[in-house]
Amino acid sequence: MAASISSLPAELLLAIFEYTIPSIGQDCLEEPESDEDPAFHTWPDIFDMKNGPWVLGQVCSRWRSIVLSIPHLWSNFYVRPPRREDSAVDVLQAWIDRSESRPLRFQITATLGFCGHHSGSALLNTLAGTSSRWQTVELVDVSMKFLDTLAMQREIQLASFPLLKELSLRSRDWEAELDHHSPELEDASTAYEVFYHAPNLVTLINFDALSLSAFKFPWNQLTTYIGSDASHAIDHLEIMLLCPNLVECDIAFGRTHTWPAVPSLVLTRLRRWTIRIRNSSHDVQSLLSQTNIHIPNLQELILLADPFSLTPMLDLFQPVLITSECSLKYLELSGSTEDDLHLVRFLETVSTISQLRIWLNNVAVLPLLQMQELVPMLQTLDVGLSEKADIYAFDVALLAAIVRSRRHSAHVHSIRRLNIVVDELKIDMMGPRGFPPIMEVLQEEGLDIHVCKRNERLNQIS
Repeated sequence: MAASISSLPAELLLAIFEYTIPSIGQDCLEEPESDEDPAFHTWPDIFDMKNGPWVLGQVCSRWRSIVLSIPHLWSNFYVRPPRREDSAVDVLQAWIDRSESRPLRFQITATLGFCGHHSGSALLNTLAGTSSRWQTVELVDVSMKFLDTLAMQREIQLASFPLLKELSLRSRDWEAELDHHSPELEDASTAYEVFYHAPNLVTLINFDALSLSAFKFPWNQLTTYIGSDASHAIDHLEIMLLCPNLVECDIAFGRTHTWPAVPSLVLTRLRRWTIRIRNSSHDVQSLLSQTNIHIPNLQELILLADPFSLTPMLDLFQPVLITSECSLKYLELSGSTEDDLHLVRFLETVSTISQLRIWLNNVAVLPLLQMQELVPMLQTLDVGLSEKADIYAFDVALLAAIVRSRRHSAHVHSIRRLNIVVDELKIDMMGPRGFPPIMEVLQEEGLDIHVCKRNERLNQIS
């Protein structure tokens, strides 16, 4: 087998090798399937000689030659404090040299310990020499001392970050109260300003407990903000206030014990807003109700409250959507509801949606679709399953009745497509034979049925 692989044309081997490059196109807020830390991508560790491009080059001389000729294989990497100090800088330099002039995407352990490591200063200096090529940067367990040390690098002070598009700050354990404030710094101003000169920075991801609103970023140019419940809810709102040109926002609310007054939140360009409730939604409602939210161009709204009540969020957003006069196209709901009245009022407000995604923890929505005056423009219905067996807890007969009645109605659009949404790791278990027979009947009647991944973007923001 090895001989036959070695005989493949170089361009085909190149394509095969490129499949070993880890992908960052995943939902960074997706819950992990195990106890493994979700903060880490699968970028190759430059000091791990048994994985990544290193191991590909050990197969044979021909493979080594091809691996060395593909800069793309060396443009994504992870840097941590090395165990072998004598060759660490040489290893990093060799990796960077093999990436040639390609934009770099990397993750680095940005701890106080990295700064104090024997090779830390030299590694950071080597990495800083490529700052003009940084495109995606992910800082893990961020220390203010690390940011200050980075900012003091001469290359950083001179070159800025002309290619930087995405910056992530992540913590493996934000409850451990890591070295965020670094009392050893008399003046942290340089640390707060290190990423200010990044003319193409558009995405900021905050999975850390740092109060990023205190930092000096090019706020006006940011179009995407993603924040986890590691930060306090007020921190998310302060960041949104600083970013008037946001197009997409995905935030998790969990820590809401401080409720200072929040001024009006006007986001005229916001097209997609995801809110994830990690605590009582009543607390989030109390916080957000203090401000006047105006989102006139919102097209996609995702409210995920499970296992908590969704009702407070429905009550909060109903007047917001009315006063904003936006025309929603996509709505996703998850969480329990106390009664149908709140749902009906909310669905009356979002009459323009053409796609609705519901999860089986909120089956109360489905019977309401029999009321044809609700969501009359609905054409695509998504049903979210946490487990394959959930489909049998779903009232498929009711679904069939709704699809058929709306198809024959002169007052509403037909539901033309049904998406069965499952977790990515479970999608291979879903086959056409796994669904109740009535699904096949609906297909024969013209309903377009698809099985798709939970994190699959079916609606792209243009």
